[in-house]
Amino acid sequence: MSKLNGRKAAMATFVAMAASLAVVSIANAATYDLIIDEVTVDHSGTPKPAIAYNGQTPGPTLRFKEGEEVTINVTNRLDEATSIHWHGLILPPDQDGVPGISFPGIAAGETFTYRFPIVQSGTYWFHSHSGMQEQDGAYGSIVIEPKEREPFKFDREYVVVLSDSHDDSGERILSNLKKM
Repeated sequence: MSKLNGRKAAMATFVAMAASLAVVSIANAATYDLIIDEVTVDHSGTPKPAIAYNGQTPGPTLRFKEGEEVTINVTNRLDEATSIHWHGLILPPDQDGVPGISFPGIAAGETFTYRFPIVQSGTYWFHSHSGMQEQDGAYGSIVIEPKEREPFKFDREYVVVLSDSHDDSGERILSNLKKM
């Protein structure tokens, strides 16, 4: 086999593998399982407890398609109640994730299932609306692809999430601010 034919065969194999991976990720886009739990992070050389989704903070990027119905199962492994607010999403009030206003919250050891239609596209974020959990790491990003093809071309995309990090917990920082 010539070098040129070998390169073409390798390129064809790579393209086929990449296409199959893209199909797999889209097929599972409508259902997510999130586990909220405590983890240890070290952003400054001082390990500290943080709150994470699926073991990471920020949490995973959730990818949806406009027009689909999504199901998100959230299991709370914390020792306290939690919630997820879907920031900027248009959804039914009982799925908004604000404890005491739109639902009771997710008790420790419980699983709550969010189900709602995706009626928009764009980039958004989700975060806890319980205590100082967001400040301690309970947040992540959402990318919603539009029904129709974008009017421009791109070969890659990046999701950038910016947040503050401090060696003290959100509760400690808040209590220090209240003393001033």
